[in-house]
This record gives sequence, structure tokens and C-alpha cells, in this order.
Amino acid sequence: MKNIENVLSLIENMTLIDLNQLTIFLKKKYNIKNFENINEPSNIIEKRENEKKEYFLNLLNFGKNKISIIKTIKDMNNLGLKEAKELVESCPVLIKKSLDFSYLESYKEKLENLGAKADIKNNE
Repeated sequence: MKNIENVLSLIENMTLIDLNQLTIFLKKKYNIKNFENINEPSNIIEKRENEKKEYFLNLLNFGKNKISIIKTIKDMNNLGLKEAKELVESCPVLIKKSLDFSYLESYKEKLENLGAKADIKNNE
């Protein structure tokens, strides 16, 4: 705590030119693009952890509207009709993986609106 107080005391006694040089030095040394973006170190770490998560959309049951589900899966994965049909009929099955949770959430909603049961899991 005493070290921090000493640093703060030094900063309080610096001129504006010295403060400007200090900020330039810190930006270069620690590769900081903008001080305004740094709220807490935990936010930066949390953001990096979220970027690494991969999410999986699983089809658990195709429900009563099998043909519409097959067409949706076909379009979603750029598959042929036969491949999409085989995929749907092999429930429960992984149908899509992505780093973007909201992207998979939109497909999940689309499948559920057609009567299918689906879930999203992450790689943890």
C-alpha cells in the first residue's frame, strides 16, 4: 500500500507534459490502445474467456414437423437433402457448432418454432 501511495504522490506532483509522456510510455509498454476501455482487469480476462467458448447446437427430437426440420437443417448446414434427412433421423445429434451464442440461439428458436426440441451447450 505504501508503494501505491508513493506512486500517487509522484503523479500528483507531475506537470501535464510529464503526465502526457507517462501515458504515452504506458500505452507503448503495455500495448494499450485506449485507457478509456480499461475499466477493470477482470473485465478484460472475462472477455477473453468468452471469446474462446465454442457452443454446440444439438437436435434432441424433430417433433411432428420432420420435413420442415430437414429443410431447415439442410439450409443451415449447406447439406444435400439426403444428408440433412440422415442427420435429422439420427437424433439426438450435433447439428451446428459456433463461437457465436446468439447465432445458435436464433437457429434454436427457429427449430423450436417448427416443433423440434434443441439445446445449446458450451465446450466446458
